[in-house]
Amino acid sequence: MAKRPWRGAWFGAGIVPVAILLLGWIRVVSAQSNSQAPLTSTAALQTALDRNLFGVGLIDGRPGARTRTALADFSMASGMTNTEEAVSLLTGADAGPPFSSYVITTQDVLKVGSAPPDWVEASRVPRMAAESLIELLSEKFHASENLLVLLNPGIAAWDTNAIGRAIRVPNVNPTRNLPCAARIAIDCREFRLRAYDTNGQLVASFPCSIARDRSKAPTGALRITTFAANPTYLFDPKNYPDSPVAQKVARRLVIPAGPNNPVGDCWLGLNLAGFGIHGTPHPETIGRQESHGCFRLTNWDILRLSKIVCTGAPVEVTGL
Repeated sequence: MAKRPWRGAWFGAGIVPVAILLLGWIRVVSAQSNSQAPLTSTAALQTALDRNLFGVGLIDGRPGARTRTALADFSMASGMTNTEEAVSLLTGADAGPPFSSYVITTQDVLKVGSAPPDWVEASRVPRMAAESLIELLSEKFHASENLLVLLNPGIAAWDTNAIGRAIRVPNVNPTRNLPCAARIAIDCREFRLRAYDTNGQLVASFPCSIARDRSKAPTGALRITTFAANPTYLFDPKNYPDSPVAQKVARRLVIPAGPNNPVGDCWLGLNLAGFGIHGTPHPETIGRQESHGCFRLTNWDILRLSKIVCTGAPVEVTGL
């Protein structure tokens, strides 16, 4: 995938007690299974968290900060003081299979297209599409491309030759009815967006990216005012004052919709002009300081958030 000009830098956070538990659980599974067990067992846990709306970003089999925070949030939401109980609940026999089979279709291949990194070229394509079949499947199943390759060693080429082939993918189908979120809380210290119902119960938790310059993040009495699925993006060079490439363009451009659009697959506008919560063309960067001021989620998380929250829901921002 080409590096696009709206990518940023890395920052992160973690929760040590949960990390110790998670690594211990992985060692136990590894001792009981094969050499791929550490990665696939972590991917199974990440998949279970994702299915329950406690997102980890990309399901990649790595027990990082996003997985630890999601597990801690799930434990709290489930009323468990012992996170080991949460792991058992998520990965036990009653939790459902962590992986499922999917047959690659002609329609999948037809959705592959172009997403130029150049602003002018991007404005000329019909859609900012996934640029490869494996990128499209990565978005569809919330998984890193490396994990898909690991799970499917029999696929030699992720192209038209894969049509009709059954592949092993994370089972991200939800295990429960979608909840109703009454308010949103964004913790800029933990790079986390949390949704609560009318009783104050945590019902969803997703990793998010925040403003590269914290002083530019929106604050105050914020609320969600608009929803836009499959949005276009209005490029304005004045929003990129430090980019010589953007300044050279010197005019506004409309970037078409698609998963590789700068705001991804969905936009939730706030009551502060120009600010919102939206998707991203680079799910691997979620959980960092990199935006111009908005809050970014993976495309699949912003789509799920848009289904559980309503217009007018308050958004509280802390940790700046």
